[in-house]
Amino acid sequence: MKRKFNIYCILLLAAITFGFCLNIYNHADELVLSFKDGRNAAKAQEGFEQGKTNMKQISYLNLKAKNDNRFLTAVKNDVTGQMDSIQVANVRIATSAGNDGQTLLSLIIEIFTVPLALCCTIGFWVVFIKIILAVNKGKAFDKKTDFKIKLMGIFSIGAYISEWGLTCVEYLENSKMFKISGYDICFSNYPSCYLLYLGIGMLIISQLLTIGRKMKEEQELTI
Repeated sequence: MKRKFNIYCILLLAAITFGFCLNIYNHADELVLSFKDGRNAAKAQEGFEQGKTNMKQISYLNLKAKNDNRFLTAVKNDVTGQMDSIQVANVRIATSAGNDGQTLLSLIIEIFTVPLALCCTIGFWVVFIKIILAVNKGKAFDKKTDFKIKLMGIFSIGAYISEWGLTCVEYLENSKMFKISGYDICFSNYPSCYLLYLGIGMLIISQLLTIGRKMKEEQELTI
């Protein structure tokens, strides 16, 4: 039984690793652009401080068109030979000198969100490893295990909330730095709901284990 449990845990880690690698592969271009953007932003900041340029920062924005405005361009379809119109969703914009995107609200959210994200991520895996060790020691079905599973669920939900916090910080700062005529600034990326589903599922499992153990204890007392 313990061997099967360990195999399932290894499969879970393998699935997470595969998904992580696949995600990196699918977003490789975005990651490369992000590193280049960070390097260019650092150079721009340095040049701005030295008075060589008025470009202080480079940022990526998602814009939503007002009144059916669109960023339209055309590409050639080699099959039909026609020029097809496409809509560009992402626009790269460089801020002008003197702009500071940080607000009091974004600063407060960031101060609480970053530690929350770190604590939830590290805490989740620490508790997960403790559960594996407990199972291998024959301590799988006790109150501590129920609490650990519940704690993992809380950490998952906390990680989901922290992703929203970081997304809101980026949105608030971009909204302050940019005002694009005819377009609204949108959230860059919405947090994945899988962390939320995982967290709620673990809370349910923890509660089921608690109920099952109490029912067993009541039956033993009755007998």
